[in-house]
This record gives sequence, C-alpha cells and structure tokens, in this order.
Amino acid sequence: MEKPTKAEVTRILGALRRSKKKVVDLESLSRLMGRYPDVLADTLAYFEPMIRMDPSIDVRDLVPEMERYLDEPLKVKPSKPKKMAVRKTAVAQYSSLGDFVYRKMTSVGGLVDPTIVLSDEDLRILEKLIEAETKKRRKKN
Repeated sequence: MEKPTKAEVTRILGALRRSKKKVVDLESLSRLMGRYPDVLADTLAYFEPMIRMDPSIDVRDLVPEMERYLDEPLKVKPSKPKKMAVRKTAVAQYSSLGDFVYRKMTSVGGLVDPTIVLSDEDLRILEKLIEAETKKRRKKN
C-alpha cells in the first residue's frame, strides 16, 4: 500500500472541515470533493484498510491520524555531488594519452614525477582519453 500525497490528505481534511455533517461516509465525502469513491478509498486505505470493504465507516474518525501524517517531516534524499563536466575542448588539447602523461606528469628532462597529484578535472580528462583509446583499439580488432 503506497503512501498518499500530503496534498491529497490536505484536500480531504479541507473537505471534512467544510462539511457540517456529524458523520461523513465515503459516498458523501466523494460528493463533497467531486472524486470517485474508489479513488478516495485507495487514499484513505492507508489510514483505515477496511474502508474499501465497508464504505460506511465514518471518515471523521480518521482526522487525527491524517493530521499526524501531515505533521511528519518529509524525508529529504541526500543530494549526490555533481560530476564535473569535461568539455571537448579540454580533451582536444591532448592528441593522445601519452601526450597527456608527458604534459601533466613529467618534470624537466622527461622523467615521470611520482609526487604529481592530479586535480579532479585532470582525472576526468584522463578518463575521457582512456575511453577514446579503448574505442580505437576495439575498432582495430
């Protein structure tokens, strides 16, 4: 059974507050809101599962549960950090993987410097260059 939206529950509570009847069953609530009773029964089944079987249940009895449901804070999904985008122009600066290594990772005299730390952008460029190199090799085979 899926949770109803808070907006839907708010609409139901608003219709119940506007009604002057002491007992509001599913049929009268559907007339108040202008919705089919089956749709309302699906929404209210979260609070009272038997409402589908017995539509004569007083919906006003469910008001405290609906208000508690509205008071619950929304669960916010933690946002993922965005992946840094690498432009084609940044990748096009390097003719090959070897060119990238030579420019970024070597020191004077052409020796590879083991203390080099690549930035996040450099790593993404390196990733793209490796992908391009593997595509070329696959085409050859």
